[in-house]
Amino acid sequence: MSDLDRKLQKKLKTEEEKAWLKEKRGKNKNKYVIAAILFLGTLVPLYLLWFLTGILFNFYSGVAGLQSIDIAWISPLIHGAIWAAAVISVFKKRSVLDTIVQRI
Repeated sequence: MSDLDRKLQKKLKTEEEKAWLKEKRGKNKNKYVIAAILFLGTLVPLYLLWFLTGILFNFYSGVAGLQSIDIAWISPLIHGAIWAAAVISVFKKRSVLDTIVQRI
């Protein structure tokens, strides 16, 4: 093998390594940003839904003249479920809300 062949092989190998590193770096570049978007994109809509449900429940129970029904005992369970859904969305790399909407 000539000196020119060795130089060309070495140059080709370094270019391939650079291309591989560039491809690898591009895949994981924004993984924390994507995880934050998934987390907050699940957490915020579920909390908005929970608070709107609470407001509507209190409004309609007051308008209808029903006895005061206290749902405070279920509130910690709902909060835990909301946080669990947000964490699960990050690990699945897909929002739980997407799955719920597709099943409906």
